[in-house]
Amino acid sequence: MLLLQAPSLKGQRLKHAFTTRKGGQTPAPFDSFNLGRHDAAVDHWNDAMDNRKRLCAALEVPFADLRVPGQVHSKRVVFAEDAQQLKEVDAVATVSSNVPVLLHYADCVPIIIFDPRRSALAVVHAGWRGTAAMIASEAVTALVNRAGSEAWDLIAAVGPAIGSCCYPTSAEAAKSLASTVTDGELFITLREGQPCPDLRAINAMQLLERGLSTVDVSDLCTACNPDIFYSHRQSGGMTGRQGAIACLI
Repeated sequence: MLLLQAPSLKGQRLKHAFTTRKGGQTPAPFDSFNLGRHDAAVDHWNDAMDNRKRLCAALEVPFADLRVPGQVHSKRVVFAEDAQQLKEVDAVATVSSNVPVLLHYADCVPIIIFDPRRSALAVVHAGWRGTAAMIASEAVTALVNRAGSEAWDLIAAVGPAIGSCCYPTSAEAAKSLASTVTDGELFITLREGQPCPDLRAINAMQLLERGLSTVDVSDLCTACNPDIFYSHRQSGGMTGRQGAIACLI
């Protein structure tokens, strides 16, 4: 399987990866390493579970303790220690070792936030609604309040997601996104008169303005690379899900 890692998180006391669509046996159109259970077919559900097990085995983290929320494009952040059922959650944090956290994506922005001093992490799913609601900043606040983190100590990695090259939105959505950061209009490109926000850059700026000193940002666009990534926009909605996974060790 093809797994990507953020330079700033390598060598830290956690295991992490941004997955791709490469390395599984899932049939088309979800080929070949789909981790999502968004399709109702039983075979697809079983296949996604098998792929999750393979991912955990590859990273040498316990599948039995894997935490996977039901994502709804909210700004809700929940600690894995607080709930067995993670319904309507788009960011999961933990202060426990050997508790892997996995969230799914198919263009939305995957973010891993890690505190190397206090051994805490959060994995965030930020679509345009979550980005407009500043869910990444909400995750930082959760780590500060629960783990005693200092924002300056946190390391964040923004993974592959749809780029402004492939993401036309409404003027209302673009305005909401731009309002979340200083000079936010600089992160909105006009293409044929339609605004195209850079969701990765906006999330990164939200984190930097929240006080983080280190934020890695992937330059890979999921829609431009359908051979490597699942993309909801590029596929017309018929596609699988890659993941961002992290586990304290």
